[in-house]
Amino acid sequence: MMYDLLQDDLFVSVADIFLQFSSHIKNSGKKIFLFAPPTLQGALALTPLEAALLDENIPYRRSFSEGDKTNFPRINILKKDILLGSNLKNNNTHLTISSKVVDGFTGAYGDRKQGPLNSILQSHALAQAISPSSTRLKYLRPWALSGSWIDDSLDNAYDPIFSKIKEILVNEGSIKTVPITEVKKPYMGNYSWIDEIDLTNLSISWADLDIENKSVSISNLVKPVLNKSLPSTARIEELVWNCIVGNGWQTDLAGQLSILKKNWNLNDGRLHANNLIEKLLITGHL
Repeated sequence: MMYDLLQDDLFVSVADIFLQFSSHIKNSGKKIFLFAPPTLQGALALTPLEAALLDENIPYRRSFSEGDKTNFPRINILKKDILLGSNLKNNNTHLTISSKVVDGFTGAYGDRKQGPLNSILQSHALAQAISPSSTRLKYLRPWALSGSWIDDSLDNAYDPIFSKIKEILVNEGSIKTVPITEVKKPYMGNYSWIDEIDLTNLSISWADLDIENKSVSISNLVKPVLNKSLPSTARIEELVWNCIVGNGWQTDLAGQLSILKKNWNLNDGRLHANNLIEKLLITGHL
């Protein structure tokens, strides 16, 4: 069973408006207009919304443009570098979803740990409000973490939002976190500093190693990159020790996102975005 994201303190700034909007569109019987930039972030923000609308039999239209301002009800996904926060206007018929920095939790010394509540994560929370029992949302659930990986938050410092959502998804059984040696098909483009043969050999013997030997072996894999500025320590931990894998996945989340970013052509962004959404709605992964 999926945890209700809007019940979590992370979403206190958007919970009321998301519930208002979801109630309105479910009762209106009107077509919903979805607008987003033709980017990876835009496509991943629209995907859970479309999943929820499909499972609730609510008609909608997708557009990767600014759109006609006369189309209501509507959802606008803003670019990922716009940090205005989400808002609802026009008699609950126009919802704008935008990233916002929020409190993740309070530290032991009373210090507030903050991070970005990105538009992809917000879209997953809204989608769940629209269709709490959506079967499509269940297999799309791991992608709620994708916005944190796309953003810069993991390059700068510890991201409490990412960590909290990851814990929620692990506890509800939507994902598991495993070392790279347990990822069936890791995307080696993320590991230029790892010898692929060494990784393959370690993966084969992994199950026979005790905890101490596993720790030493993985530490040896990452030694070449530890003194470099990028990837950040937080990303190295996620890439090597805490790979995010959904149910039935062959490649972890970071690997799939890297493949998408590598192949994304902004000149043909609309085609990429449309194809990605259709793929994820059917299979839940690449």
